[in-house]
Amino acid sequence: MLKRLKLHLYRRKTKKLRKGLKNSLIESEKIRTSDIETIQTTWKKLQIAKISKYDKFYNFSLYYAFVTQDISILWGNYNLTDSKAERNLYGRLLSMTIIEFLDDINGLLGKDLRQELESNGMSEYAITLNQINKTYARLKTKKNSELRQIRNNVAAHKTKIAKDLINLSNEDYYTDLDDVTSIVIETNIILNKLTSEIINSIIKQILSERSL
Repeated sequence: MLKRLKLHLYRRKTKKLRKGLKNSLIESEKIRTSDIETIQTTWKKLQIAKISKYDKFYNFSLYYAFVTQDISILWGNYNLTDSKAERNLYGRLLSMTIIEFLDDINGLLGKDLRQELESNGMSEYAITLNQINKTYARLKTKKNSELRQIRNNVAAHKTKIAKDLINLSNEDYYTDLDDVTSIVIETNIILNKLTSEIINSIIKQILSERSL
């Protein structure tokens, strides 16, 4: 009887947590969608006005916003699904997306972007971006092989050796995927705050230049 009661309470708690996570993801998606639309609209206005000196920053911002959206959606589906087959699929896609993101972000946060910010009088942001870039680089170095193993051996997309296929629902080792995703999302939140500050600085610069 006690065992059944504990199981009932656990299921109620889990259901409540899952509902809270789902609602949080829905709200986050609305905010990110709005951010993406704002970046697209603003960059288009700058292009129409023949202002190109912020192009590398807006290119990075739009790329980063889309990938952050993808990672969040996949992570939510990975954790919320009750289907083992779906968990494998979402887990593989999540690993693949994070691998691609960690491969790409180094170049996007690299020398060209830093020089653009410095040329626009925003050297302080270039320093902080470099620190964030190092966080992504360390994560890639530490977790790259595990992420690629999940990508290659889940859902039979890469490996042709069926006995080596991974079931994410049964392998405790691969709960590490949650930890990696959490670090990426937490770092992305810091990066999002910084990009918002840079956008505000750009707006102030443009308004100041037009008032001269």
